[in-house]
Parts: sequence; C-alpha cells; structure tokens
Amino acid sequence: MAGGIVAVVAVAAGAGVLAWLHYAFWTWRLREPARDDGVVRARTSDGWELALGVRGPRGAERLPPVLLVHGLSANRWMLDAGVEALSLGAYLSRHGFRTFALDLRGHGDSREGPGGAAPWCFDDYVRKDVPAALDAIREATGEYRVLYVGHSLGAVTGLVSCELYPERIAAAVAIAGPMSFEKDGPLARFLGFGILVDGRANRILSRMVAPFVGFLHPFVADLAINGRNVDRAVYRRILANSIENVPGRVFAQLSDWVKGDACRSADRALDYRAGLAGCRTPALFLSAVRDYLSPPSVVRRAFDLWGGPKELVEFSTANGHSADYGHVDLLLGKKAPLEVYPVILRFLLAQSASSSRPEESRARSGEVT
Repeated sequence: MAGGIVAVVAVAAGAGVLAWLHYAFWTWRLREPARDDGVVRARTSDGWELALGVRGPRGAERLPPVLLVHGLSANRWMLDAGVEALSLGAYLSRHGFRTFALDLRGHGDSREGPGGAAPWCFDDYVRKDVPAALDAIREATGEYRVLYVGHSLGAVTGLVSCELYPERIAAAVAIAGPMSFEKDGPLARFLGFGILVDGRANRILSRMVAPFVGFLHPFVADLAINGRNVDRAVYRRILANSIENVPGRVFAQLSDWVKGDACRSADRALDYRAGLAGCRTPALFLSAVRDYLSPPSVVRRAFDLWGGPKELVEFSTANGHSADYGHVDLLLGKKAPLEVYPVILRFLLAQSASSSRPEESRARSGEVT
C-alpha cells in the first residue's frame, strides 16, 4: 500500500513538473510584447498605478490623442498587438494619431498600490481608472480631451464614461460593446456553469493550450473568437500575450447583468443604460455577425439608445466583407487591417484636427518611462 501511494505521488509530481515546464516554455516561446514607444503611468485615487503604452504619431500629428481600452479577460495587447501588422495602435499611429493603450487595474503591466489591492468591480474602471488615464494623457500631451476606442467591456467603459465625463471625450468608438443581453442566449447558458467558467485561471489555461489552437474550433472558443478568421500563429500569440484572469467581483457584476438583462452599478443603484439617451458625444458602433458575446442585435440596442451623432457598422459577408468576424477577430482577424481599421480611422479623422503645436511642445508628450 505504501509503495502504491509513493508511486502515485511520484507520478503526480512528475506530471506537475512537466506541466510547469510546458507552461514556462510556451510562455517564453510565444512572447510577443507590443512594440510601443514606451509606457506612461497613471495613478488612481485608490493607489493603483496603471500602464498606458504610448505610440507617437508618424508624420503630421492629429489631435486629440486616442485612448485605447481593452475588454474583459484581456490587456492592452488586444488593441496594440505585438504582431505589428495587426496592431490597431500602430495603424492609427501611422496615420498621425498619438495613441495610449491602457491596462486597466489588475491587467497587463498595471501595478497595485503599496497597500495592496482591494476587490474591485466594473464601477472602479469607470470611476477611478478612466479618470486617472485621462489625467495622465493630459499631463503628457496638454490635451484635455481624447478620442476613445474600446473593445468589448472596454467599449462599455467608454460609453459609460461619455455619460460621466462628456467634456473629456471628443468621440467614442465602441467595438462589440454589450450593454444589453439575451437571457436565453449562448452567453447566458455558458455562465450557467458558474465557477467552472468564472475566468479565475484564464491566464494559465490560455497559455497551456496556446500551442494546440487552430486544429479544433469548439463552440466555447467560438463565443469569443472565430478561430477560422484568425491566422493560427496569431491565435497562439493572442492566448500567450493578451489573456488575463477575470476578477471575482467583476465576474459577479457581469453575471448579474446577463441574468437580468441590465447594465448597472454593483449596488444596482445606477442604471448605466438609462444614461445613453442623454449622451451627445459622436459615437461609432461596430458589430460582427459571428460574435456570440455581443451579437449585432445587442450592439444595435445601445446604438438605438444613444442620444448623440452616431453610426453603426456591421461586419459580415452579407454587407460585402470578405470574412465572418467574431468578437476578438474584429481586432485581430486576418483582414481586420484592411476592413475594420479603415472604418475606425475614417471616423476618428472626421472627429480630429491637425496639430498646430510646434515640434518642441509636442516632444513633451513623448516622455515615457
């Protein structure tokens, strides 16, 4: 009996070592950090030090600068990928925009305050992180307003921020941002598995499976990304570089949203969706026909409620595009730089102006650490 126990322990230990080696090797092998020009730090009112990856404009500068914000279980890599050809930040930089790609608290290169990190929810993103990012961009560039581009939960963060800080956001691009939910839809059914899908181990799991992606396309994965629309080498790097764990309170708040078809503060006192009609910020809404997290019908509901100038673009073969886009591949799909990025650029150019500042005054905005 004792010998059998020792054997089991030895096998388990060996399997654990092999799993760790697999994780460490592929984390190193697939590492592809963003090729930004440096990082600006933003300190929140509760002590977090957020990271903003900066890209300076290539050529004549357009103003105001662009704030890029990632979604749930992600970091800034989603909008400023290390795969340069698929970096929205790099694309906008080449067209004259200074971009700031934000890592929200608990994501990417953001750091806890000296007192540690208290549990946080979506409300902290809009009440603490966005104001800190806006102030850091103002300090770095002298610009009071920004053009906001957000994906998924980052898009929701942007729309809500337009309600809270309308004077700070000149225009907003909401890429696949859900503010309504289908109670019997695939996302609701997925959340029914509870603790099995709460995202607390997403970072480790994604890096463990990264080498194997592209051979199968399970529906669970298709919820977030149409794997057929993403190059396999890119797909592997998405999993190895851009995926983060989901904070417990954020997961609980979003589960409440889905189950109740709501978009509200954690204490349920504030209905974020109710404020959309009062917004006057110009906004572009993007949706994708193969997006099961934020399908076109969900994006349209937010669009219909929006009170300011607005435009809605759905990406699908039915509308003349060459591929069926899903949730993540609106940013990182094979032809996103040819089909999606130009739509975003056209909108931002219409909301921007050429800089009249001399080069020496703009140099300060490139100060990074």
